[in-house]
Amino acid sequence: MAVGSTAKQSVNVTNTGTSAIKISKTTIAGTGFAAVGSIPSGSIPVGGNITVEIQFAPKTDVALTGSLTITSDAANSPLTVPLSGTGTQAQITATPSSVNFGSVVQGTANSQTILLRNGGNGPLTFSRVTTAGAGYSVTGLSTSTVVPAGGSVTFDASFAPTSTATINGSVTLATNGVPSTLVIDMLGAGSTATVQLGAKPANLNFNTVTVGSSASLTSTLTNVGNSNIDISGVTVTGTNVTTSGVSTGTILTPGQSTTLNVTFAPTKTEVLSGASVKVASNTPNSPTTISVSGTGQAAPPTSHSVALSWTPSVTSGVNGYNIYRATTSGGYGTVPLNPSPVSGTSYTDTTVVAGQTYFYVAAAVDAGVQSTDSNEVQAVIP
Repeated sequence: MAVGSTAKQSVNVTNTGTSAIKISKTTIAGTGFAAVGSIPSGSIPVGGNITVEIQFAPKTDVALTGSLTITSDAANSPLTVPLSGTGTQAQITATPSSVNFGSVVQGTANSQTILLRNGGNGPLTFSRVTTAGAGYSVTGLSTSTVVPAGGSVTFDASFAPTSTATINGSVTLATNGVPSTLVIDMLGAGSTATVQLGAKPANLNFNTVTVGSSASLTSTLTNVGNSNIDISGVTVTGTNVTTSGVSTGTILTPGQSTTLNVTFAPTKTEVLSGASVKVASNTPNSPTTISVSGTGQAAPPTSHSVALSWTPSVTSGVNGYNIYRATTSGGYGTVPLNPSPVSGTSYTDTTVVAGQTYFYVAAAVDAGVQSTDSNEVQAVIP
């Protein structure tokens, strides 16, 4: 039973013998046990009985034992009746024992969860749950809440400031446990709402991008204020510039970032002038502007060459070879490609034009005399 309360029980003693019983002494032993009213004395006639009313009033939450002893002239004297009872009491602790909400933006609320644990051996009840301090409130706990022995319960404490002042508050719990009154201190300060969107980097330079290809750069958008940012649109100024990664409806909480991808894909030779990406939002400095620069440049012409080689002449006295080129089969002139005879058996023509077909022959030179032409080969330039 609960510590501080009382309970009563009656013990009936009956004379089942054949002669009267004379009671000489009646005692009650044990902490928390006591007789209610006067203790019966005298004699008990045959078939008669007496009643001893005993009260149990525990002052601690432990198991207690005692006894009722009746001494008489009966054969089985003394008669001992064992007594027992357990005091129950709730014990309340709170984690955390105090709450610091820090800085909370006006118009919003910050909630923190508090754990209440009953470390006692009896159920924990609440007769009063109150808060003090402007803007403080609790949910999830009331006077109908019961926490069993060894159990726990959580509730939320909230702070919703209406000013920028620092406010002390508290939650007071009146319970049937120990302590009977538990106070949880709270502290918080209101702050003015700020919305600010930062972009890093705020300048994207693509340098030179080849026409027909693309390049991508990124800028990180960060909410550097203390209130949510709602992005309402992303627009582009400049040809062949597109964005991805951030769309209308994106919400950034304080401190949150997102990545904006910007792509430049030139379709002609061009210079980005005054190009930008604008991010519209609910910030005072909207839109946030990211400048974009770069140049679209045509790809340089592809360089081609034709590598020629031949079997050396078996004639003695050969001091070199002349190479002749034509655009039609057999249409060779008298001027070789090489300004002087080639001493080796290979030659590379680096003056060819893309898309053209060429024909080649080689001739040996011996003391100023040129041999007949070699077999003809064809080269098709891509």
